Amino acid sequence: MLGGISEVSADIRRFAHRSPNCAKAVAQAIGVAYRSGCTRTLRGASPELARAFADIITESGITRRADGINAASWLAGPHFVMPTITRRATVALDVVGPDVLDAKMQVDEADRVVWQYGRAWVLLDDAAWSYFDERGALTRVVPHAVGRCPAVPFVSYDGGPDWWAKSAHEGLVEATLMCAYKIALGLYSRQTNSKPQMIITGSLENMPRGQVLGHTVQPLVLPDGTTASALDLTASAAEYLSECAALIAMAVSGEGLPPGSITLQASSAEWGNLAISAEGPRLAAHRDRQVPWLIAAEKALWPVVVDLVRGSPHKHAGILPPGDEIADMLRVEFPDLATPKEQLERIRVMEAGLPYGLSSPIDVPLAARPELTREEADETQRANLAEYIARIEPLVRRNVPGQAPAANGHQTIAQQQGREGGIASGETRAANAAQENANP
Repeated sequence: MLGGISEVSADIRRFAHRSPNCAKAVAQAIGVAYRSGCTRTLRGASPELARAFADIITESGITRRADGINAASWLAGPHFVMPTITRRATVALDVVGPDVLDAKMQVDEADRVVWQYGRAWVLLDDAAWSYFDERGALTRVVPHAVGRCPAVPFVSYDGGPDWWAKSAHEGLVEATLMCAYKIALGLYSRQTNSKPQMIITGSLENMPRGQVLGHTVQPLVLPDGTTASALDLTASAAEYLSECAALIAMAVSGEGLPPGSITLQASSAEWGNLAISAEGPRLAAHRDRQVPWLIAAEKALWPVVVDLVRGSPHKHAGILPPGDEIADMLRVEFPDLATPKEQLERIRVMEAGLPYGLSSPIDVPLAARPELTREEADETQRANLAEYIARIEPLVRRNVPGQAPAANGHQTIAQQQGREGGIASGETRAANAAQENANP
């Protein structure tokens, strides 16, 4: 009996695969902080310094990898980002997950980290990278000039005491494994029971010889008093997929997604197609929970990158100031993910409350980006207004067509008087013409 169970288990395992991967789909749907990009600027930097800093950001590849880091660190816990200088004297980022890494932490900062690289090991501390072979023998040491451990943990999930997120999303992972089992069992059942089973009732002693019972083509001749029927054992794919959809719905509801945000097609047209969507206010809510953690990681990363570059043969090594100065100048901003309709509604509410002292223009960016302080929102708003005025004033002074209606508040006095006079003159002429037509 046990041998039979073992054989069936081995057969079912042959049909196991990684789709639908519920955990991956949910992580990609919820890890949305970088969905509209991330702006990293140096406030008050010279044009030369601003260009050098922008070059380093682009060179590092963070714009390509940020989405993946966000989703992975939400699902599997902190992922450590470690800048390094390549043989071509360019900046690159190593990203290592907690499955192969351990770290000695000092609150939120890493004192030292060690991770497995192939069959070897790498130790990174405040002095150097140290490489060890599989037996633990030191093979190479590469010093750096950062002065502290250049490893920054990127966190997208508040695990509380469980900082490593060992028990986070357990329900989601269990649902993913259960769905994989259900799909494999369904495929096995449909494969082994794809043909109808023949049932013969009666005596077989007088049956004509030479016949093959259960032949798919040849007819079967039965003696008197003996009957034959076929039992359809084909399992319906919809039954297995519906069960998987129920498991996924229960799992995602625990992650802040309503059951209606997932679809698992059980029809023949899109068999087994899994789709998970998070839009509107719910998307903004996930963004607001992740952004404070990611801003802290971004602000910790780039001063480290700058100090690493300063102690290397990188082309911008002589331009960049120390990392502490970069930290004071650095501004990291994640855009609002609300829809244009929601943004317009916020502005209308703010405008309606202004005459009664119930709102302030700063309330709009604070509602869109709650990670900002009131002072940061005011600073950003004033900077945006200054940039807008600087761009619109030359156009208004030159009376560029199409710009005046969008910039009435920035028109010169002569332009405003001319505009008002023209409107009044037109109204007078229209009134006079109407009077003449009325009294011919």
